[in-house]
Amino acid sequence: MRNKNLLLNPLCAALFIGLTGQVNAGGFGVTIQSGSVAGNAATGHAMAEDASAMFYNPALLFSLDGRQINGGAALLSTEVEVTNTGSTVPSAAGGTPIIGNNLGEPGGISATPSFFYRGGEIMNGLVYGVGVNVPFGISTEYDDDSFTRYEATESALSAININPAVAYKLNDQFEIGAGVNVQVGSAILGRAIDSFLACSLIVQGSGGALPGNTCTNLGLTASSQVGDDGKVSIEAKGVGVGANFGVVYRPMASTTLSLGLRSPVTLELEGEADFSHNPKLNALGSAVLGSAGLNDQDAEAKLKLPASASFSVAHSVNDKLTVHGDVTWTQWSSIPEIRIKFPDTVAADSVTDLQWKDTVRYGVGATYQLNEKIRLRTGIAMDPVPTPGPNNRTPRAPSADNLWISAGGSYQINKRFSIDAGLSLVKPSDASINYTAPGSSDYTTRADVDSDVLGVAVSVNYQF
Repeated sequence: MRNKNLLLNPLCAALFIGLTGQVNAGGFGVTIQSGSVAGNAATGHAMAEDASAMFYNPALLFSLDGRQINGGAALLSTEVEVTNTGSTVPSAAGGTPIIGNNLGEPGGISATPSFFYRGGEIMNGLVYGVGVNVPFGISTEYDDDSFTRYEATESALSAININPAVAYKLNDQFEIGAGVNVQVGSAILGRAIDSFLACSLIVQGSGGALPGNTCTNLGLTASSQVGDDGKVSIEAKGVGVGANFGVVYRPMASTTLSLGLRSPVTLELEGEADFSHNPKLNALGSAVLGSAGLNDQDAEAKLKLPASASFSVAHSVNDKLTVHGDVTWTQWSSIPEIRIKFPDTVAADSVTDLQWKDTVRYGVGATYQLNEKIRLRTGIAMDPVPTPGPNNRTPRAPSADNLWISAGGSYQINKRFSIDAGLSLVKPSDASINYTAPGSSDYTTRADVDSDVLGVAVSVNYQF
């Protein structure tokens, strides 16, 4: 029984732990939700320049004028080099170096769209809005011959958030807001299967039912042979519900204080593992492979997306210049472990101990009204990741703490229509990986990581 899911357990765990923010917010959060926010490194949403402000604090809906929409997309272009520094196959296969391409480049271009609508007053002092956006998501991909292939080839995660909300004006100084978050999550994960290791563990676990020369007779004589590799891919989906709350306080006409809170959202994820074996390993037969957990089967897990709290301030120095700042706490410690269950087999749960820590993102920025049509923005922020160190960093998401430097602006085309754009240079700290997969498939990935990221966001606003 010990080898029942000998290659599936670390794969399923990586479906969730591996998708940790490469260039997004700490963890796998997506910080930028509009062109205006992109221009100031997400430090200026207390200004409530457009309907996207409701994502950060639903109470800010009341700070906007009339009915309006905001829609756009953020693009991230990532250059990542993951260089092998001594990765090895499991001890069951001799612990020898992994044979393959020693340079992985999992970067690329990813897009996250968003749409926000601020409606009119439902009644005196009460307004409503709705947002549809992607608060969590990431994507990485390695070549099939990469040294990382037994831990990671393809990784993709997204959570679409549908967020109806209302805001109410208590008096001239206070506004409050609340909303419901319905999140639909999906993930795709792929990796290679070392056919020699799989065969060796099956023979060892057969209790003598399979002769010791079985793998040699099949032509499987060494670990980490690209030509002998198989593949496995998992697709999983789930839905969760949460809430967000907010308060706005204006101690004076020139100053706005904003506090936005988001509850955790638990995704009930259900998926299937699809295997494509090398013909040599496939010769063992479906029954033998199934007894080792290497046939297509269901997998399920709960993923508790973290709660967060964001405090922002905006102060108008004069009629042209506004300075602003933001501090956001995220409770990534809500994911201390990942527990994967296999309802179709008698295999024990797969448990991965993450020891993630909470993070605090902080930044400052400024907005300058150049003239009645052009507004300029800039900002800088420090965005840490929850990964404690190299032993918890996987090749699926190798980033360390990120420094954001942003600039952008808006152009008022007419009284109703405007466009925003922002550019962000994101520099992750240099990082290293020393990750050992759990269980009998204890591959160890050792690597150095160097990254550079360029982010661009554009959105349009229309006021009715």
